[in-house]
Amino acid sequence: MKRLLLYALKLAILIAVAVWLADRPGHVAIQWQGRVIETSVAVLMAAAAALMLLAAYLYRFWRSLRRAPGRFVEGRRFARREKGYRALTRGMVAVAAGDAEAARRFARKADVLLDEPPLTLLLSAQAAQLAGDDTAASRYFEAMLRRPDMEFLGLRGLLNQSLRHKDSLQALEMAQRARSLRPDAAWTHRACFDLEVAQHRWADAQLSLAHSVRVKAISAEDGRRYKTRILVERSREAESTGNLSQALDFAHKAVGLEPDFVPAALQESHLLQQTGRDSQAARLLEKSWGRAPHAEIARAYAALGPADEGTLLKVKRLEKLVRLRPDSATGLVTLAEAELSAQLWGSARTHLLKAEQVGPSQRVYRLLADLETAERNDPIAARSWLAKAQTAAPDEAWECEACGTRAARWSALCDHCHGFDTLAWRIPGPARGLAPAPVEIDALLPAPLPPAAGTAVAPVPAATA
Repeated sequence: MKRLLLYALKLAILIAVAVWLADRPGHVAIQWQGRVIETSVAVLMAAAAALMLLAAYLYRFWRSLRRAPGRFVEGRRFARREKGYRALTRGMVAVAAGDAEAARRFARKADVLLDEPPLTLLLSAQAAQLAGDDTAASRYFEAMLRRPDMEFLGLRGLLNQSLRHKDSLQALEMAQRARSLRPDAAWTHRACFDLEVAQHRWADAQLSLAHSVRVKAISAEDGRRYKTRILVERSREAESTGNLSQALDFAHKAVGLEPDFVPAALQESHLLQQTGRDSQAARLLEKSWGRAPHAEIARAYAALGPADEGTLLKVKRLEKLVRLRPDSATGLVTLAEAELSAQLWGSARTHLLKAEQVGPSQRVYRLLADLETAERNDPIAARSWLAKAQTAAPDEAWECEACGTRAARWSALCDHCHGFDTLAWRIPGPARGLAPAPVEIDALLPAPLPPAAGTAVAPVPAATA
């Protein structure tokens, strides 16, 4: 409506001007080259307008002729780019679909049609990777390193190539270069941390861990747990070089970060004992035991006494530990072992039977079998306990949660799959890839005690299947 009103207004003005000129025709005479041209003002204005309109059309025609070659070239360039982007898109689709041959074909076509190395290099590298041509892929990624706008992407590609070839040293170098280039990228810090851990570079891993937590590549909770594990490994590393002071400092920090982490407490108590501070080591183990009874804590506590410590003194010392958590089957079994060594048969039997009620395990039944043989020289009763051991839950051990491999002691890395922080203290499952071997109960029986002089021993009946 507004446009219609504007058009009507312009038409009205034009009509008014025409009427005004018609009412005032005027007279115009033009003398040029001996000739006189006479006309009215209205005709002169109409002729001038026609000449202006003709000049405008001639100028536009001249411009079109002048621009024609450029437009032709630009049109061809546009069509070429369209084909190039179409080839690039089809190449990306082929990569996603896993069609290596089509990906390489479209990558070559896009490279010819497009003058944009960032896009064509990436497609060519992905196509080479898909085809399994690692040499070509590495060549494309290295070409990216020579372009500032693609260096970061090239580093990531070479990092993945190195990981595929299990070249952890080169992978770490690429990750560190990427981190220095883009310190705000979270994955660079996490990659450095994982690679440094895999190479046992614990000091560097601790620094990378701090950066990873700061950029939120690792959560604060996981960061605290990982730091505890790294500090234990750094403590062991310092101990192996003879630097007990630094080793003790690392172990103490680990215990401070996670007091319930048994390997940290064991490492610090071990170092305290190494430096002649047995009483501090004992107090530390007692605190750890009070928070969470653990078989390795009990074993370490049992081994704290002097070399010439008598078996009765060891029993008394372990009784103090057991009183802290009298409901723990682990403590009862550890005390019973010491009592067996001291030939305190009654106390050992009491504690083992109580442990059976609290938490029956193979270890409990094996010790009961030992007790029957040692105290009563009764292989029939011993065989009965060993039969129960066959079906009882196995003793807890360090086992990798990722691959199921058992370890003699805790470490931050699994020796089999090299997973970080995967060892857990738990009842192990069947060994992977191994069928359980049949166990002969008679082979587990301790040698019977020689009979007293003049005593007849009845023959032992064979075990029934």
